[in-house]
Amino acid sequence: MKTNLKPLIAAILVAGAQLSGTAFAQAAKTPPAINADWAIFVDQYEPVVDTHETQSGGIIFADEYTPVVDAVSSHLETALKAFDAKDNVKAAAGLRAVASELRAQAAHAGAMADGTPVERTILQRLDTAASKVNAAAAGIENGKIKTRADLVKVIDKAARADMDNRWLVSGISTWYAVTGKPQWHFDNAAADYAKKDYRAAATEIRKAVGYLRLESVRATGDTRQALNSSVAELDKLAVSMKNGTLKDEKLMDQGFARASHALALAHRAEAAESWSGKAYNKVGYELKAAAHDLESAAGWTGAEAKAGASRVVADTQALGDRLASGATWTRDEVGRGFDALGHALNELGQKIGARQQAVPLKAGS
Repeated sequence: MKTNLKPLIAAILVAGAQLSGTAFAQAAKTPPAINADWAIFVDQYEPVVDTHETQSGGIIFADEYTPVVDAVSSHLETALKAFDAKDNVKAAAGLRAVASELRAQAAHAGAMADGTPVERTILQRLDTAASKVNAAAAGIENGKIKTRADLVKVIDKAARADMDNRWLVSGISTWYAVTGKPQWHFDNAAADYAKKDYRAAATEIRKAVGYLRLESVRATGDTRQALNSSVAELDKLAVSMKNGTLKDEKLMDQGFARASHALALAHRAEAAESWSGKAYNKVGYELKAAAHDLESAAGWTGAEAKAGASRVVADTQALGDRLASGATWTRDEVGRGFDALGHALNELGQKIGARQQAVPLKAGS
């Protein structure tokens, strides 16, 4: 069941019109402007991390990459780098900053929540994660945590999953800014594969997986299943890539296509939920992200598929821009936009062997 937490960044809507063909627009209060050119995020969201790998792109924690996308992950990055450098004072301080940020995000979200059981569970899990991180900070200070293995025992997968629940209460300016990152890493992986640098290609795939894991936190039902299936597929792909046993480039392309398709389905589903909640600016950003992922999925499938999806991609991006910016739109055109995007995703899904499909927009939404 999806949480009913209200968006942290919301537009004020012009009230009054009820007919489906009536034009709607948002009032002047809109989210911070975000440039849709994915390249501008490379320097901001691709910090160099010197842990067990020399390549940039995220925090290596146990066997997973954690993308650096907000204050929580930034403080975690600082703490782990200090821990590896045996600066226990700085490491402990960094972990306490992680815990403080988790509690701050929980408090901010709690102030905007409706108090449903799902919301209370999310806030409780954020608090639990903060407690475990604080325990790790204390363990570093008192000498009980001496190695990465010791640290992983305290901040285990369950704790990191709790920390990822912050993604459920993050604002548009956090999640939208990194929605293009999986595709960027897929492109890098393909380039490394072409150069026969299989280890680097595997690393890029693992980085992309980190973003899919974050996105799966926001997803529910079939869309979460699709994302989790892609995570499993890409994990296996990364292993075979690193071992140099991937002989067919098509397997890589197909894996990237299915992952991009799963992301597009997830963003469209988020857009539908935001539409039901009348968070129209968020609808716009979700549709723009879905259009970008559809274009990427089609591109990995082939030139013909990309050409076939190009019109829907362009129309969806244009509709998303209008909704996100507060320009005029009608319920009819939004309904048609959802239908066209869903049809394009389902058509592409058949070509790439995707199991999940886009569901129709609920009547009366």
